[in-house]
Amino acid sequence: MSTDRLTSANKLALVMWVVAGIAGALFAHKYYFRAFPEASVNFKVSRGEALTRAKEFLASEGQDAASYQSAIVFNVDDNAKTYLERETGLEQANRLMSSELNIWYWDVRFFKPLQEEEFHVRVNPAGQVVGYEHHVEEARAGATLERAAAQYDAENFIESKLGIKSGWDLLPEEINSVKRPNRLDWSFTWEKHGFRAKDAPYRLNVALQGDQIGSSEEYLKVPEAWERSYTQLRSTNLLYNQIAIIPYVLLMGSALWLGISLWRKGQADWIGAIKLGALVAALFFFMQLNQWQSTRANYDTHASYGSFVALHILLNILEAVATALTVTMVLPGAEPLYRATQPDRLRLSKAFTLGGLQSKEFFSAAVVGLSLAAAHIGFIVAFYMFGSKVGVWAPQDVNYSDAVNTSFPWIAGVAIGLLASTSEEFLFRLFAVPFIGRLTKSRVLAIILPAFSWSFLHSAYPQEPGYTRGIEVGIIGIVAGIVMLNWGILATLIWHYTVDASLVGLLLVRSNSMYFKISGVIVGAAALAPLIFSGVAYLRRGYFAPVDDLLNRAAPVPDISAVDEVAEDLAPSGKARVYDALTPGLIGVLAACLVIGGLLAWRLKQPAIGDYLKLSVNARTALTDGDEVLRHRGIDPRSYHHALLLANTTDSVTNEFLRERVGVA
Repeated sequence: MSTDRLTSANKLALVMWVVAGIAGALFAHKYYFRAFPEASVNFKVSRGEALTRAKEFLASEGQDAASYQSAIVFNVDDNAKTYLERETGLEQANRLMSSELNIWYWDVRFFKPLQEEEFHVRVNPAGQVVGYEHHVEEARAGATLERAAAQYDAENFIESKLGIKSGWDLLPEEINSVKRPNRLDWSFTWEKHGFRAKDAPYRLNVALQGDQIGSSEEYLKVPEAWERSYTQLRSTNLLYNQIAIIPYVLLMGSALWLGISLWRKGQADWIGAIKLGALVAALFFFMQLNQWQSTRANYDTHASYGSFVALHILLNILEAVATALTVTMVLPGAEPLYRATQPDRLRLSKAFTLGGLQSKEFFSAAVVGLSLAAAHIGFIVAFYMFGSKVGVWAPQDVNYSDAVNTSFPWIAGVAIGLLASTSEEFLFRLFAVPFIGRLTKSRVLAIILPAFSWSFLHSAYPQEPGYTRGIEVGIIGIVAGIVMLNWGILATLIWHYTVDASLVGLLLVRSNSMYFKISGVIVGAAALAPLIFSGVAYLRRGYFAPVDDLLNRAAPVPDISAVDEVAEDLAPSGKARVYDALTPGLIGVLAACLVIGGLLAWRLKQPAIGDYLKLSVNARTALTDGDEVLRHRGIDPRSYHHALLLANTTDSVTNEFLRERVGVA
């Protein structure tokens, strides 16, 4: 029996990868927070303590929360946070967010199923109540106060309950009243005296429902002009992302087409793809269920709680199945293509068997994958650290993850890592690299095109300029394509899982809870365990297990000539396509269907609310009238773009009420 050991060349290559990984890890460790300054939230109260503070506050308001269900989530005012970071600089933004402004808070909700009345209490990380909302039905009876009395009650609440005694200016133009059926509601807004975060004031709003406090809220009033400008800026990110969807859909469709074509010839394995998809679906489903505390915080009390639970379980199942399809639809076409183009690699279905784990290829791929992950993180740090000097911007992270709100925080890391590595690596490396290579006859295009098709799908992230993530991820995509061709798909699967899972795992390890630290270690161990097993097996045996029967060439060679035929069809051809005109008989049948269909639609049309509407003005006349209105106001309409639509201002609830009471006619 032949033995398989690492050659001198193998050892040198792996050592170079390990050195690159160590260098990347050390660089990231030293400069990570320079590249990605972290908005450190000083959590003086835990999630449970915030719930206690909220209950105490409600008790001080004369409300008993004992009979209410509760849900608590940690929220961040992302709009205000982004404004501060972009307009005042990271250092000033951190100072303001940590001392003067309440940008993040625990949002504690108290509710009862099928009951309109509920409460929200905002508790900042220091344990202070900084927001309150008492939601009641519109018809509830209450007092009708004069403005002076209502203002006195609002100011008394601010001083006695929120502890704010001075330094705020009342804004007369923001005083509003709303007449309800059985009470008069008031709203008052104050502005922090002498404060401006560039052009944004800090405000405090208090609303009364009759003579009872209805809500209070502190917020940074971000200028509308900035919001419009930032929305326009973000639209570029979304444009790149939407364009990248086109090659994604084309690649997905091509993989599905090839998988079905090979399956008809008995050369594609859908059973294995379905099993892997089921594993991905199960992990995704449990990850969603694990976030139940955050999900139930959005429960609409107008629906029964049972239907809410059932609906979300059903939605979670559907999302899990849809997610699994991104793996299952690709693999039957991608795996035979990989098998045909890389015959000396381990078969994907055998890689994680006992024999595959003890193979030289698996050990080498694991070393390369983990080293690439460490080097990748170092590259990201360098990219944004030096990029910031030429206008690249990335938002600050917050030292908090929703994973700490779950019962099993390790599930998120494992599920995200497995989903991202399988769905993306199978499509953009396992399938796209050999597929595009065969279509274009170019190894360079086979690496570059999938890399940037994949990278610009990440453009919707908030990094600016909009193409930033496309370039950052695209460079890594090129490296991943080269690694796949030289070390096999296992290396890129391990790399991708490690990078994505570590984002969750590192946050858990840095937490103050031993349980969360252990969960973070579990996430990391999922990447390290196969390498450790493979290495220990090699040391015990002295050589790697023979794998001749596990290689791609040991299985029947799939017939992928269909890909070559597509390439030939795409090539320029001198032959002209001939168009066959519709026959007179077929035209007659289509005309008859059109006439009969129109008559049926006319005769069977049911009366509907809105049938009475007769438009006396067409679109052109409305546009002319609108231009005339602008001219009367001294505005030149020619300096603006025009958009015209017929606005439907009806209310569906009102329509249904009228239909039931008086009928449609």
